Amino acid sequence: MSLRKKKAEIDRLVSAFGREADKFYDITFSVFYVADSGPIENRKFISPNHTIMLWQYYGNIEGQRGVDRLCQDIKDSDFQWGVKGARLSAFAVIEGESCGLFCRMAKRAGSLFNDKESAVIKLHVLNEILQEKKEGNSKPTGAVNSNEMAIWLNYLLYYLSKVSPGKERMKKIEPDPYSLSLLALESLSDSQKIDKIDKSMSKVSQINFKVALSFPGEHRNYVSDIVEILKIRIGTDQVFYDYDYQSQLAVPNLDTLLQNIYRNNSELIVVFLCKEYSKKEWCGLEWRAVRDIIKAKEDERVMFVRFDDSKIDGVFSIDGYIDATRFSKSDVANFILERVQLVCDVTF
Repeated sequence: MSLRKKKAEIDRLVSAFGREADKFYDITFSVFYVADSGPIENRKFISPNHTIMLWQYYGNIEGQRGVDRLCQDIKDSDFQWGVKGARLSAFAVIEGESCGLFCRMAKRAGSLFNDKESAVIKLHVLNEILQEKKEGNSKPTGAVNSNEMAIWLNYLLYYLSKVSPGKERMKKIEPDPYSLSLLALESLSDSQKIDKIDKSMSKVSQINFKVALSFPGEHRNYVSDIVEILKIRIGTDQVFYDYDYQSQLAVPNLDTLLQNIYRNNSELIVVFLCKEYSKKEWCGLEWRAVRDIIKAKEDERVMFVRFDDSKIDGVFSIDGYIDATRFSKSDVANFILERVQLVCDVTF
């Protein structure tokens, strides 16, 4: 159930956090960083307190040795504190009076978000980490905690970054966690939605995408959910989805730019086939690039997902596809990720 259908629950939480904020508890919310060599700073925590991992930056995974190291670190990890071997981990620390009550309320607030909305929050956090830590052409790897409380605290930092840019990077977060939660919930009560991740500012003509999606507008809502899942796993500027590059696509000769993206600058093209696909002008333009890939016997670069059995010129009964009516969106996204790993010879 989306936020739009949880207005009553949001308003109940507004009232609950408002009552506690009025009591002016001596309670703080801070972010504590731990590197692979140990804590970034030495500090004592006030009792009572609660610590929870928000995210981890594991580092670059290069070659089989890097994969083997990650597997061993996962095997040796105590997941209460995340994956062993991470180069940097961020922990939220709630300290002081009524710490336990706030943690219970934060977990309830985090449960407001469905899987898609939680994915948007995690994607924002992950993109921030990986963009900041990117080193050369190597692919950095990170993870975001899926616990409801961690989701809520990450959302509070995201909310703070929008209303007071820069404050989310402070070690001690102001205002206190009850008041900050109240402000964030009041904002959710007004809009019942999470803003999408900031659009890419990389030059689209110079990006080599791991995957590009070709689909008719009638199925945008479905495809956008797939995109969010892919971006969480693959990272920033690895998935070509037109809405992420709208300002750059508002140019003359867009047909040439798009055909170059689909034909030359994308490793895997996922085509969502349906009765609307063959009728759309822009789908037809993208389809020409796909057909040229097939003509060049680069079949492994093309993947079909079907919504129905409509006839599409150039697609035959012997061609394999994923049945979108049979599998969930998560399943379809995972199938795409499997193909990306095979085509690009990478590991996520």
